[in-house]
Amino acid sequence: MQLTQLFSSSLIFINQSLTSKEDVFQFCAGKMMAENLTTDISKTVAGLHEREKIGNTVIVPSCAIPHIKSKYITKASLCVITLDKEIDWSNEEENTTEKVKNILLLAVPETQKGDFFIETLSELSLLLSDDEKRTKLFNTTSPQEFLQEAQSILEETSKSTTQTQSGLPQIIGITSCPTGIAHTYMAAEALTRNALELGYSIKIEKQGAMGVEDELTNEEIQHADVVIIAVNAQVDLARFDGKRLFETTASKAIKDAKSTINQAYANANLHKSNIRISVGNSTKGDSIVSHIMNGISFMVPMAIGAGLLLAIANVFAFQRNDLGQIVNWGFDMNTHLGYFMGKLFRVGQVGFLLMIPLFSGFMANSIAGKPAMAPAMIGTYIANDATYLGTKSGGGFLAAILVAIIVGYFVRWMSSWTWPKVFKPLLGIMVFPLLATLMIMIVITYLLGAPIALFMDSMYTGLTNLSNTYAAFPVIIGAVLGGMIGFDFGGPVNKTAFIFAGAVSADTIAQFGIQGANLVPNTAVQAAISIAPLGVWLASILFKNKFTEEEKITASSSFGMGIVGVSEGALPFVATHPLQMIVASTIGSAVAGALVILTGCVNYGGIGSPLGAIIGYIVQPIPVVTWVGCTFAGILTTACIIGFWRKPIIIDK
Repeated sequence: MQLTQLFSSSLIFINQSLTSKEDVFQFCAGKMMAENLTTDISKTVAGLHEREKIGNTVIVPSCAIPHIKSKYITKASLCVITLDKEIDWSNEEENTTEKVKNILLLAVPETQKGDFFIETLSELSLLLSDDEKRTKLFNTTSPQEFLQEAQSILEETSKSTTQTQSGLPQIIGITSCPTGIAHTYMAAEALTRNALELGYSIKIEKQGAMGVEDELTNEEIQHADVVIIAVNAQVDLARFDGKRLFETTASKAIKDAKSTINQAYANANLHKSNIRISVGNSTKGDSIVSHIMNGISFMVPMAIGAGLLLAIANVFAFQRNDLGQIVNWGFDMNTHLGYFMGKLFRVGQVGFLLMIPLFSGFMANSIAGKPAMAPAMIGTYIANDATYLGTKSGGGFLAAILVAIIVGYFVRWMSSWTWPKVFKPLLGIMVFPLLATLMIMIVITYLLGAPIALFMDSMYTGLTNLSNTYAAFPVIIGAVLGGMIGFDFGGPVNKTAFIFAGAVSADTIAQFGIQGANLVPNTAVQAAISIAPLGVWLASILFKNKFTEEEKITASSSFGMGIVGVSEGALPFVATHPLQMIVASTIGSAVAGALVILTGCVNYGGIGSPLGAIIGYIVQPIPVVTWVGCTFAGILTTACIIGFWRKPIIIDK
């Protein structure tokens, strides 16, 4: 075992008086610097804190294994600390509270070859897996005694983990955790050791950082009495259809593996697969809006990428005369620049062509898993192909949503049927996709395709006519959508406006090209999205006497979220002043949404905040100034409403 090579008596510290996680990291980094094991104490400490944000490093009760792989580490090392009393080792990201008295800190150079880092963490996990041996290890009173005890435990553990089992296992299972390192291997080792002690044969599949290890075969799955799923991450359970299955977490399996095994035999339920990933810490909502937002989250990168390509190429498509007047639109394919920009424009169009089917596929995946993706993408593609439908235009975003819903719930329905065993291996990869594609093809061709296309064409024609007839109409649309964005800070009304704006932009670009697209909704939404958090931040500066010191600190955090377009940054203030924040945010966001339309701004893509003028592509009368000015007007409006509404803070002396 390579772990024994890392232990050094000069990095083992017994019964230390440290009071916090920060103290521990600073102490270890300082000792490592003294041993020439790191080149930068502050960077090492920062790296350790960054790792803590990913997931809890408290593996077993009262013991943590913080770790770092960094360019600032010069040589692999292991720092061991036992404390005179427990300290807090909470993880704010996971909202967990833990107490720790023993720390084993692993530091590995970024250039370390192979799987040394992962394998060493796995060995550390095994070192701590037995409660009795772990207690004896940390009760040692000197570095030398600690080294001897660790060596003894590692030798015994090595023998136990290599113990052979004859025949097929009675218990099978999966262990996994978000990082795929410590918890994954410790849970597997704990379950294996305790199962053998109880007289059961067992095999555990580890889905860790090195991929799938000890993968379960179909024969082993069929033979097993019970399946234990001990995970803190998502795993696919489709292959365990019809087996008695018990779900728990890797942490619980580590802490009490024997009880986990007994509970599995007593309480396991017959698993009926619905062909989707459904266990672990991540819980997916089952509302239509949540499925739509899941699809949008996958569509956004393509929308931004394709939109920026179209916008950049579009600049070079406007051909001017000697006086600088635009006289034509198109690409001069006889020049190198014109040829390149023409191809760039085409690539952007392909992105928008694929964007809506991509959205529908991932929305259907959110509803029913992978078997629904291909049918939804195919169905959406034909629902947006005017030639296939025999209409003037396609069904757009509305068709994509309907197709995803129909396909997703159709696949769910099929998964509830009782299928012959001979079909089960083929359900997810052939049967469900085939039947769902056939079904949606019939629905689109004979029922919904043409009516949806006609409805969408009428709606966009109506919007265009209203915009051309009434000059104030686009401004009103901008104000309404901006107000919706600011109304509930990322809630249903906000999401409705966001979805509508994305739908109009995507559909009109796909149908009429970038030069004919209706980007009014998208422009208004992008201008309004950061008004609330930036408004409350500005209020805390302009009206300092109306904010507590704690609120001023929170407002600074709101600025960080708002400047990158996250409207949820204002939520801490909504909790304490709901009516004040809703009114101020709605009015300020409506002002920003209306002004960007009134001044002729067009947002083709980028970040939704004042930074969008730089990190994005926005056509505006005065570069940067117009967009920043319009958004700042909304921010100032929100700030003033908040400031005048609030009462001064009275400090007791």
